[in-house]
Amino acid sequence: MVFKFGGTSVGTPDRFRTVVRLIQEGAAEGRVVAIVSALSGVSRQLATALEAASTRADTAAVVANLVDTLRARHAEQARAVLSTSHQSTFETILDERLTFLRRSFEQIEHGKAASAARDAILAVGEQLSVPMVTLALRDAGLQAPRCDATDLVVTDDTFGAARVQHTLTTERICSWYRALDPAAVPVVAGFIGATEAGSTTTLGFEGSDYSAALFAHILRAQGLTRYTDVDGIYTEDPDTNEAAERIDRLSMDEAIERSASGGLGMHPKTLRPLADAGIPMQVRSIAAPDRSGTPIVPDGSTVDALWPRP
Repeated sequence: MVFKFGGTSVGTPDRFRTVVRLIQEGAAEGRVVAIVSALSGVSRQLATALEAASTRADTAAVVANLVDTLRARHAEQARAVLSTSHQSTFETILDERLTFLRRSFEQIEHGKAASAARDAILAVGEQLSVPMVTLALRDAGLQAPRCDATDLVVTDDTFGAARVQHTLTTERICSWYRALDPAAVPVVAGFIGATEAGSTTTLGFEGSDYSAALFAHILRAQGLTRYTDVDGIYTEDPDTNEAAERIDRLSMDEAIERSASGGLGMHPKTLRPLADAGIPMQVRSIAAPDRSGTPIVPDGSTVDALWPRP
């Protein structure tokens, strides 16, 4: 099973603990791969800082404020969700990533490989959230290896909207997965990959959804469950329209049609790998994870393959 947890799922201590619980429960039923986004708001902060650094003279102040903000946010959440020993481990990772972040901004300031440095900066959010989830799973008694999406997802060098190199990516993911202990529960960053030469790339807005679908397709998962801040797919945005109604079920063809018009709020490439492999998907709420969401079911498949059951 592949689980995808967006930023709102891991963005607060309470919801983060729910993520750990859901992965634990899923791992008791079968093998699980978790795809995780940056903490809510972090990707936006990174993008805003990049924009400010390109238009303002006080780049050093912009970067210093960003680093301080990210350090405080992640350190505070780590203290809330990790054991004391794993807090120390995470602090080391945090220091390493934030030092890298500063250096990447310096590259841009000096005009060195600006596009590549930009993607490296945008990837930092996931590179901080994934170790935190991994360490929390270890606290919970699970075998959670540290995984790096840049070793697994191979892309071209179209920075900002990189195209996945499917043959190489399939080879790497399958080789990596075969080498894992069957009891292992890997956590992988969504949204990011790397070129064959090792430069970090990003897959575009909502790219974590696409990452989750790729892993599900390549690993022939029985299903993909996407946790977000709403309990399914609605006819309209429920935050802005009180008349919006939750859709009980969609066929894959219906979902692809809605996705083409932006009606699903997912990366536009998310559904195609699932459709090609006949893998069902469901959208569920992290705030009410026991509530049925909206399953998306390809022809020839059933909701019985999904976990939790709709």
